[in-house]
Amino acid sequence: MRIRLTKFNNYDRSARPQKIFGQLRIPSALSDGGLRLGFVVLMSVGAGLAVIVSTYYVNNVKLLIGLIGGLAFVLLTMRWPEFCILCLIALLNGLVYLGSLPALHLGPISLQVTDALLMLLLVLVFLRATTQRGFVLFGSPLMLPLFLFIGAFLLSAANAVLIYRVSPNTVLRTARVLILWIVFIPTLQLVRDEKALRRLLIGLWMLTGILAFGVLLANRLSPVLYMEEAPMATGTQAYSDFTRIYYAGDMVLYAMIPVTLASLATIKKGKQLWRIGLLGLLLYWVYRTYFREYWLTLFVICVLLLGFLTSLERIRLLKRLAPVAIAGVLILGVLIAAQPTQFARLVQPLADRVATLGQNPLREGSLKWRAIENHYAFQQIGSHPMLGLGLGNTYRPPMESESDITSFSDWSSKYIENGYLYIAVMMGLVGLLPFLWLCAAYLLRVLHHQHEIKDDGLRAIYLGFGASFLGMVACNVVSPTFVIGSRLVFFPLAMAICEVILRLEREKKGRP
Repeated sequence: MRIRLTKFNNYDRSARPQKIFGQLRIPSALSDGGLRLGFVVLMSVGAGLAVIVSTYYVNNVKLLIGLIGGLAFVLLTMRWPEFCILCLIALLNGLVYLGSLPALHLGPISLQVTDALLMLLLVLVFLRATTQRGFVLFGSPLMLPLFLFIGAFLLSAANAVLIYRVSPNTVLRTARVLILWIVFIPTLQLVRDEKALRRLLIGLWMLTGILAFGVLLANRLSPVLYMEEAPMATGTQAYSDFTRIYYAGDMVLYAMIPVTLASLATIKKGKQLWRIGLLGLLLYWVYRTYFREYWLTLFVICVLLLGFLTSLERIRLLKRLAPVAIAGVLILGVLIAAQPTQFARLVQPLADRVATLGQNPLREGSLKWRAIENHYAFQQIGSHPMLGLGLGNTYRPPMESESDITSFSDWSSKYIENGYLYIAVMMGLVGLLPFLWLCAAYLLRVLHHQHEIKDDGLRAIYLGFGASFLGMVACNVVSPTFVIGSRLVFFPLAMAICEVILRLEREKKGRP
């Protein structure tokens, strides 16, 4: 049996296998049907043994439920891999508080539920590639810089443990987050047809609606839709009556704002009231974050997005949003007239945050702190330009305000607000250059190929994801969402979805 790895611009179902990275011959005596039957029988026997062990020997009902549920989930994933992908994205983006999920402790390390889901997807890719007749491993120009980046942070992990004697546990916790970039691979390989793609996108729309509605609930369902609230402040000005929210699902919500806007413009038929309502919830979320970088970048990318729409699409967008906007202005006018003092109090924090965008950034305390971080970061980059300090290493001494040396060493000394400086300090140029290559390659592909997407809904996804990623490229100068936090899993997912959309559109036209 032959396994082919082909690039999009060389893909042809009727073509003979090409030697791009060489051919791999793997003998297989099992048919697809026989393999599935054997796998189901094996898992059924395993489930039966699990019932006996958990009931009579371990006496753990939770273990029994987990094993039976896990078996059903594995079988479901074998049939619809996009379901497992969606569950992974949902768990890592705020649907459930990760600290509330069970973990399997294996000596010094623990296996989280999300780790198991990612491993399941990777194993499924391997099994299909080695046993399923006719399974083609799709290529992408994004794969090389992605693999180089993954290799760079694995090298950085070894560098931290072997050279700088950083705690292996600290390095493992850091690497566990970065390895989520590999989600690009199973998404690209397992979402193979338009039906699977649309199921994944429908699930993503549903997840967006749930996360956006969760902002209104404000932790009433904790640990589901968990978020943190903190007092709002701008520089030295604090607002005791206002809180800002920190939400693990913010990357999904951020990305779906331009996607929703583009969908309202491109989709010709069907009722769009639910999208307009969703857009309202998304805008309420971005207001509650009080993140100026979100406000500024979303405004810029949405304006840029309008430039890629046709005149007819811009008119359609205006027609759909104008009635809602007019109604909103009228309601706002009534509220201002009825309670002007209360309205002024609500608007003051927003006005103060916007006003600071035009001021000298070094006048604000938080930005002064970032300048100090950047100073030490550049010092370390100058001393360790190629390989960096290693993942999880300390890059600066404690400040005067960081009196608790224990909490400082655990977090503050390893955190840099600038995501690119974080990569350069921890991984050196070996990690930074492939990552910048990956970002640039993705954005250029969206820019060059967006005209090839003829399906209205898919074009909105393609353009919206590209626009939101551009916004995050800017945001990572002051917020390291590309490298810190489980929410970063959304970026490789979005990249892979765009690659799948482009591949499927080309297959429709019979193009390689």
